[in-house]
Amino acid sequence: MATYEQVAVFDTNLENELIEGDIRKIHDYVVNNGGQFRRWERWGKRRLAYEIAHRQYGYYVLAIYDLDSKATKELDRMLRITPSLIRFLITRVEDSRIPEIDAESVATLGAIAEAAPESLDASGVKPGEAAVVVEEEVVAPLADEVETEESA
Repeated sequence: MATYEQVAVFDTNLENELIEGDIRKIHDYVVNNGGQFRRWERWGKRRLAYEIAHRQYGYYVLAIYDLDSKATKELDRMLRITPSLIRFLITRVEDSRIPEIDAESVATLGAIAEAAPESLDASGVKPGEAAVVVEEEVVAPLADEVETEESA
């Protein structure tokens, strides 16, 4: 089995139930064909870099999983005929580049496997699902350092 990274962009003009159903189909296909997820992230509704089929926004989903190459080819074929997808890309990646699955991905995968379709809010995050927020640390110079630079 090889490790694959897949980014899928869904059409936000469609009903949320259709998008959720297609996300669930991807999940079920990987699991039913002996695959195992390493990471699953919903990036939510984002503006596209350029219009695709008169669409300015898409709902982004990232999946990293281990799957057999024959099953991946069939998944690629299945995604090509999925009407709710605007674009997708599946690439093979090295294991050293992939972090291990985190608690949030486990919770999200469990929700996909069990939950009925739920609506998405304006940010693209499902109700009850935590959004990933990355904070940058700002480091201010110490007062002593500023004084020594000015006095020099």
